[in-house]
Amino acid sequence: MSECKYDELVRKVEQHEQTIAQLVAIIASTNRQLAELDRKQKEQSHTYSLT
Repeated sequence: MSECKYDELVRKVEQHEQTIAQLVAIIASTNRQLAELDRKQKEQSHTYSLT
């Protein structure tokens, strides 16, 4: 494998690593938001069931 092709592969792998890290951050943020919405909904549901 030529050095040029190797360098290109390294660059692509690094780009993929960055993309994956961004996607993981997005998923983590989404999960936090969903957990918060779920918590609020359960609190609201619990409040309504007591009245």
